[in-house]
Amino acid sequence: MPRRNYLLEIAYDGTDYEGWQRLPHEKPSIQAALEKALSSALGEPIEVTGASRTDRGVHAEAQAASFHTRSPKPPLSILGALDRELPPDIVIQTIREVDPRFHARFRAKSKLYRYRLHVAERPDPFARRYSFHVHGRLEGGALDLAAMRVAAAAFVGDHDFAAFTNAKEGDTKRSLDALRVETGPHGPAGGAFVDLYFEAKSFLYNQVRIMAGAILAAGQGSFRAETMARALASGDRSLVPGALGAWGLCLVKVRYSD
Repeated sequence: MPRRNYLLEIAYDGTDYEGWQRLPHEKPSIQAALEKALSSALGEPIEVTGASRTDRGVHAEAQAASFHTRSPKPPLSILGALDRELPPDIVIQTIREVDPRFHARFRAKSKLYRYRLHVAERPDPFARRYSFHVHGRLEGGALDLAAMRVAAAAFVGDHDFAAFTNAKEGDTKRSLDALRVETGPHGPAGGAFVDLYFEAKSFLYNQVRIMAGAILAAGQGSFRAETMARALASGDRSLVPGALGAWGLCLVKVRYSD
């Protein structure tokens, strides 16, 4: 039986996982859980390649991953088997056969992340796993959305993001395709969501969470747009606020040109 290549679209709650990547000492990861479930379902060792290596506690609405198998099982049969094998906080949204040469990470055109802020007088227990609480009311001026959008615009394009990553080495130049600040739906127990959308082909370690922290600080008046531009140009990490919590970050979509 020739090897077949499949593409999965996966949603998961990353709260109880150490991140996407398989880790030693059997620490829980999304990749390890998928490989265990697929190996059991298909009766052979399976290795899964993810499009993005989400960090510990980060969620996904549509992570993409590919794998090869010699199993003759059709996609719907594989999907049903995965529904039985996987824990309830990992769900396969779609599965489809792709070109044998397809690679989920290398073929990705861009990745879209959302960082969600929950603006309310009181924290929301139903939103706490998926958003960062900001005290106050959006209608009462807790955040200056115009200032946040000005700050966000400074990141778009080709830059050296050395000041906005916790990576210790390597090339820190990246191209950010888009960064949007949008008001989202209201929280289950009140308040409002403000969503920051980041799109690029690739991101540095903690880059999105650090940029989200800087944009939030701009909205609160503690980090001016000119300071943002100066920090970006200088590459000085000490000029920039810390990263926001991982729980507010979600991989929304992986885009492919085909």
